[in-house]
Amino acid sequence: MQPAPATMALMARTTEPVYSPPHILWSYRTVLRQTLTVLALAGLATPALAQETRASASAKFKSEFAASDTNKDGVLTRAEVQARIGNMKVGGQGRPDPVHAKRLADLWFTSADKNKDGKVTQAEAQALLAATFAKYDANKDGKIGGDERAAAKADVQGPR
Repeated sequence: MQPAPATMALMARTTEPVYSPPHILWSYRTVLRQTLTVLALAGLATPALAQETRASASAKFKSEFAASDTNKDGVLTRAEVQARIGNMKVGGQGRPDPVHAKRLADLWFTSADKNKDGKVTQAEAQALLAATFAKYDANKDGKIGGDERAAAKADVQGPR
């Protein structure tokens, strides 16, 4: 399954390995894929036999958006996205350091802020969610089932 062209462009700019403390070695590509998927599909961590619908993923993501909107003005700023990403655990390896969190926030923000006004609205965030959901909904039935979930997980984890 090939990522969307915009996602590939973001990944292409982030494939070089980066220095991290010896106990945490990430590539930007790995962290980016995991972070974009976590942000865009916040609701896919459901039991293996359950199916995530477009509506349930949207509702869960709406809750994630509200939690990220710390000043409750209805939009996300780069700083809010950076703070949220900085507090996420990535691939069971801990949290990204502040430099990585800022870079990832900038990449996500640039992808989500379609009108380039310096803020991400709920509609812009939901549009990114819809595009990501569509990418993993291989059979286009409006649900992410077991096989699709496994494919999404493999895509996020990348080659091992």
